Amino acid sequence: MKKTKYLLIIALPLIFTAGCIDGVTVLSINNDGSGKVTFEGLFDYAAYCAITDTNCAAVEPFFLSQVKKMLTSGTFETWKEVTWKLLDDGKCYFKGTAYFKDINKTDFFIGSIKSNLKILYNTGQEPILELQYLPDDTVPGNQRMGSLPPSLFSTLSVNLVVTLPADIKETENFELLDRQTAMFVFQGRDLAEAAAKNRLSGYFRDKGAIKLVLASAGKDLFDYQSQVQYAQKEFEKILKRIQATCAAQNTEESNLKNDFNTRMRRGLAAEAQKDFNEALVIYTDIIDDANADEKYKAAASFQIGVCLLKMGNREKAQEQFEYVITNYPLQGTAALKSVKMLQNIRTGKAGQELQEQKKIPFVVDTIPGLYSENVDPNIGSIKIIFSEPMKQANWFYSSFSPLPLPEAAGQPSFDQAGLGWTLPVKLEPGKVYAITVNYGSDEEKVKNVQAGFRSVLGEKCEAFVLVLATADEEQSPTRIDEKIIEECEKINFPQEKQN
Repeated sequence: MKKTKYLLIIALPLIFTAGCIDGVTVLSINNDGSGKVTFEGLFDYAAYCAITDTNCAAVEPFFLSQVKKMLTSGTFETWKEVTWKLLDDGKCYFKGTAYFKDINKTDFFIGSIKSNLKILYNTGQEPILELQYLPDDTVPGNQRMGSLPPSLFSTLSVNLVVTLPADIKETENFELLDRQTAMFVFQGRDLAEAAAKNRLSGYFRDKGAIKLVLASAGKDLFDYQSQVQYAQKEFEKILKRIQATCAAQNTEESNLKNDFNTRMRRGLAAEAQKDFNEALVIYTDIIDDANADEKYKAAASFQIGVCLLKMGNREKAQEQFEYVITNYPLQGTAALKSVKMLQNIRTGKAGQELQEQKKIPFVVDTIPGLYSENVDPNIGSIKIIFSEPMKQANWFYSSFSPLPLPEAAGQPSFDQAGLGWTLPVKLEPGKVYAITVNYGSDEEKVKNVQAGFRSVLGEKCEAFVLVLATADEEQSPTRIDEKIIEECEKINFPQEKQN
């Protein structure tokens, strides 16, 4: 059953999060209901993972995505003094101040979940601030606060501190801190028990009124318009910083993914050259790499079995394919191919099929790397490296819709060994480009039946799409659409087509 990753930072003032948080929220309200709120707190991601069965490996991008969503959604006009960081103990720290025009028109959300919590501020002769829980029957049941897992509330500890523009005359369920400041504490354990009984409304009703009564109207705490105007300039810089951090994370993730694809290709190239010992070293390193996901571990484990079979060690190869089936049953490609290889071994066909198998060339590596998002636009060429020597005539390259081809700045050519093909280019900053090898309708336009990138023995190279992006004028990475990468992966990963 798939677990939901709830948005852990509420996009409107009051509660910093639903669960796993120790924080403070300071709310300052002017006479007209305008104001600002400062959130500060620690988010215990490990505790959240234990409660929701979330994969804890992606803590940094997950936390940053919550920060980004909070800053760009809700009814806030702007933000200032935003800080976030991961601490050495694995917890996440956040602090920031947001501005709102009218506290009465502010709804409280946990992601897409409406919390039913409202802060109402009556601006009469004796202003009253009141915290209320108002169920909304117009909201679908799965989008209400009561639909959240009760355990998410269990570790919540948030102090709501409210500063008002005049002396406080009367308090109910608030603790008075000074003449104009009071505090209400949200107790997670009590909320969790109420949520488990589907009685969140009863939790607030049982407490009675949660309110503050002012002696009279007073002076505004701050000049709202001038502070908002100043904060908006800072907010633009904050968003750019978040975007740059997200882009850097995406680039790092893309580079890591490309790294494993490249390493798999190098292993396959070593196999093609019958350097099985080198191939085994490459595949073993992938399996031992803590950053490799199951897809690559399964693929590398399967290729180890292939190497062992090609080396004549049928018994160990059979054990290896059985290992893949047992340890990676959800990795369909590797598991199914392992089943087929076991059947062939038991019927005596495996060795014969490997002997009869054609040696099909493929792309081993590229410079710049596949899916790179921060390529220097001033580089003078793009290089594609093949698994074996290629014919140096009748090849062609083409575009990959909807991405443009790089502008050629000269005639492409192979190196003396026929392994490296270089295309001189002229690139522009902030653009995504693509070049295809033996892929697309352009092949039909070539009359020669031996056209395309082919080995010196005449075998046609597997189709390949090189996608890369140049850094923009500020030297920030340019994002490659995930859908484009997914389409290319179906073409580019040769291991999925082997054996």
